[in-house]
Amino acid sequence: MAHGIYFSANNDQEGFRLPINPEKVGGSISGDGEKFSISKAGKINVPKDVQLESFELVSYFPSDDSQYSSSAYRDPQYYIDTIKRWQLNKMPVRYIYVDGSFSINELVTIEKFDYDETGGSADVNFTLSLLKYVSFSPQKMKVVKKSATSKTQVINKTTPARQNTKPQPKTYSLVKGDSLWKVAQKFLGNGSRFREIANLNGIKDSQFRSLPIGLKLKLPPK
Repeated sequence: MAHGIYFSANNDQEGFRLPINPEKVGGSISGDGEKFSISKAGKINVPKDVQLESFELVSYFPSDDSQYSSSAYRDPQYYIDTIKRWQLNKMPVRYIYVDGSFSINELVTIEKFDYDETGGSADVNFTLSLLKYVSFSPQKMKVVKKSATSKTQVINKTTPARQNTKPQPKTYSLVKGDSLWKVAQKFLGNGSRFREIANLNGIKDSQFRSLPIGLKLKLPPK
């Protein structure tokens, strides 16, 4: 997977790479402590769990393919429609930044999406604000009545997560549209483990974008 920023949703059934990388990439984590004033001691801070990590990306969608480094040029309207649809449908989105000084691989929600044209240019500037998404399991409430005179007891029952009992294959042959990241996400449960597959099969970085269909890959243990 080449240096850049990638988004995918709906279990990797759809997604895209940002055509132009932002000048700055990073995240922001804030504490959520409470401050109190104590007589003679002054102000104190009681630390609590940190807030969800946030991300902000500022770049633009080019109006033609002359500024685009990849062969798959798409009109700005495609990106606008896709991002708005993900946001309106409240869909968690996979946000990936690879091959920089650090990497990001997080499920996020789209909190804010601003876009505009400036100075008569057909390029579309945008600011994308993201917030880390943490999945949770629904709880079932079971009401137990002991007797007519006793109080009603409410029991919280957590729905256990379903386990995947399907055995993991030891090899996999690439099909059209596959990438090492998609294979790692599908079989290892984490797309960022794509380098383990590359190292196991002797695949160099320069070969990531030219892997042939039908290539048989050995898979590392999950």
